Amino acid sequence: MSKISLFGSQIEMLTLSMDIRGKIHDAVTSNIANINTPGYKCKNIDFQHEFNKIVNREKLMDLKTTNSRHFKMTLEPSDSSKVDIEHCTNKIIGNDKNNVDLDNEMAKLSKNQVLYNIDSQILVKEFKILKDVIMQGGK
Repeated sequence: MSKISLFGSQIEMLTLSMDIRGKIHDAVTSNIANINTPGYKCKNIDFQHEFNKIVNREKLMDLKTTNSRHFKMTLEPSDSSKVDIEHCTNKIIGNDKNNVDLDNEMAKLSKNQVLYNIDSQILVKEFKILKDVIMQGGK
């Protein structure tokens, strides 16, 4: 994310992280809701893979021009709404071919919630710093 943004890369990274964590939350809660659905295969989203995929996107798309008349490549904004959803590889738990492990899903949900809360607290502090700079700038 080499482009210059209004708030800096840390705020952009935090919001990206929170977006992906929201998608993980949706996948885990879907797994929990379908624990009694016969044949349901649990879903999983790899946070690190999704984060790196979006952050490194601009590096992969960097094109050099050799002539001033060449068109410049412009990228669409990073989109964290398109995540790769994998099916869990854990063994089949029940006779109904459902592979949702409630203990595992609850642990993933708790971990994801804690990390989301940490990101949001850091984001609040970043905006507080910006507010303080703006308020003190005229003095």
